[in-house]
Amino acid sequence: MNGSVRSSAGLVWRHQRLVWWIFVVNLVLAWLSSLPTRMTLRSVLDRSMESAKLVNGFDLSTLLLMLERPDISTRGLVPAAIMASVIFLTYLVFIDGGVFTVLLDDRKLSRAEFFENAGLFFWRMVRLTLSSLVPFGLLAAAYSGMTNYADKLADNASPDRLGFFVNVASALVIAVAALFVRMWFDLTQARVVRDNERRLAAALLRSLKLAFHSGRLFASYIGIGLFAAATFSIGAGTWVFLPHRAMGASFVLLELVTIAQIASRIWLKAASARWVALLPGEAILPMVPVIPALVEETPAPVPVDVPPTPETAN
Repeated sequence: MNGSVRSSAGLVWRHQRLVWWIFVVNLVLAWLSSLPTRMTLRSVLDRSMESAKLVNGFDLSTLLLMLERPDISTRGLVPAAIMASVIFLTYLVFIDGGVFTVLLDDRKLSRAEFFENAGLFFWRMVRLTLSSLVPFGLLAAAYSGMTNYADKLADNASPDRLGFFVNVASALVIAVAALFVRMWFDLTQARVVRDNERRLAAALLRSLKLAFHSGRLFASYIGIGLFAAATFSIGAGTWVFLPHRAMGASFVLLELVTIAQIASRIWLKAASARWVALLPGEAILPMVPVIPALVEETPAPVPVDVPPTPETAN
């Protein structure tokens, strides 16, 4: 099995237009969802002397006071952001079939081929996405319970930092478990696309067994996850220390962080696709036509004309 980080990274590099298309769609939706906020804040900031505290810098107290004004309704800003997020997630689910086809075949598809495969597997990808909400929801509930338990330890336990350490340890365990669940469903999606599988429950069970025996692939997932976390942390930390007037640099830096996160997600898909592509396919036995046995029948006697005898003639 060659499901290493390097081979899957090369796969992403050869098909990097997937990353750029997702980035462009994300950028366009983010710009559209910001229009209501810009229109709402422009009517206030254009007539306020306090706007200099947000243009030339970033004053949190000024922002909070501005949002508390009666002429600014934050409720009207939320639907646009939610709608943009829903559209973006739907787009990602829609193209999953085409993305896995590209990664499995390792070839450039035409636009018609890409969207044909995206449409072919769309509803199966929707069902798998909805199914993944169950294990991810259980992990979220477990993390919430461990956080509450850690808070109680922090208030009642004698070691002052016991609750903190329990919270950190539980977060790490939940994060590793979430990566495993992500790998499980990525393997399922890859096998559904490769084998055109329609029985999703059976595909999930087979992929779960495969995930438990894919230690090297899981190590790749952990490595890619660490890369995503590191790039996000470095980007966010650098953005905090940038001068507030460097709007162009801030924009470029945040977009680079976004590209790194999108590339990391495609990288995870590529690792699973590479792993599944090298697996033996399902054994499909051709149907042997049953030829009925030929029963040799005794031919019926052919009547022979007997010439009449003199006795019969008379």
